[in-house]
Amino acid sequence: MGIYLMEAATKDYLWGGERLREEYHVSSEKSPLAEAWLLSCHKDGESKILLSNSAKLPLSSFLQENPKSVGDMGKEFPVFPMLIKLIDAKLPLSVQVHPDDKYAALEEGSLGKTELWVVLEREEGAFLYYGFKREYSKEEIRKAIEGHFLTEYLNKIPVNKGDVFFIPAGTVHAIGAGICIAEIQENSNLTYRVYDYGRKDKDGRERELHIEKALSVMNCKKTEIRDLTSSEPVLPENGAERLASCPYFTVERCSLKEGECHKRVVGKESFLSAILIDGSGKIVQKTVRKRTEEEGASLEESRQEMIAEKGNSFFIPAGSGEVEFYGAGNWLFSFLEK
Repeated sequence: MGIYLMEAATKDYLWGGERLREEYHVSSEKSPLAEAWLLSCHKDGESKILLSNSAKLPLSSFLQENPKSVGDMGKEFPVFPMLIKLIDAKLPLSVQVHPDDKYAALEEGSLGKTELWVVLEREEGAFLYYGFKREYSKEEIRKAIEGHFLTEYLNKIPVNKGDVFFIPAGTVHAIGAGICIAEIQENSNLTYRVYDYGRKDKDGRERELHIEKALSVMNCKKTEIRDLTSSEPVLPENGAERLASCPYFTVERCSLKEGECHKRVVGKESFLSAILIDGSGKIVQKTVRKRTEEEGASLEESRQEMIAEKGNSFFIPAGSGEVEFYGAGNWLFSFLEK
């Protein structure tokens, strides 16, 4: 079916910066530019497929017209299962938590939110919050929220470029200032804010907190820190580094040097999202078609080549076959896997 460049939906949350526009080639008039939703069918921000005739089509419309492009595994979900963002936190995000699927379905009519972070850039001294230092009672946590010292209970983790964090639903967390990340997550926009530093929005009002709901869904036990980059990388047969896998996404990272080629087969099981998170490169797909006797029986080969800049996101439909990736840079691949 081809390789499709995506146009992101963008968000101008008050904590955002300008990195996504200046360094990651995200086109948007919004400022600050906090998030780019690179692969999204969500009603709160849908990305678009760029067609060969320069037309743009919402991803949901493309999938309706081409139902096989999501793959056999994608059809098992009631909605498109994945949402991928780039996030530029010039200022810290709120301390927050996301519900699991069961709670989200009962209370919100939505999917929950488990997510994966890949740190793309960070300023000197940047850190994030990830879960509790020890187990606390909900009453202790409530008092900490009311007393504005909740962050004293949280694991404060310095970050470096390339670090990877898997964040199950229920984990209290926050992205700190000076961090740019790629976030691969369930197709959900449910966030319960626990603490927001007393900040006010553009209308001069403090942003809403969701303390009761947050207390209902958060994991209050001690959080075991799992920085996936601290262990030996898992390398599948295709040579990419396996970062994490769950029912909603599997994520791999591939680093290429100039002249190197990474080949993948995009089978009928799942689509492939490919994002160039650093450097420059290109994607090549060769298609071989057997001509009919009326056409003069022979093999006919076609070739599609797409140039990639840092921050570019591509959607490759299920069943596309072998795809080649070139360039000097780092690719992030996301797909569904049993």
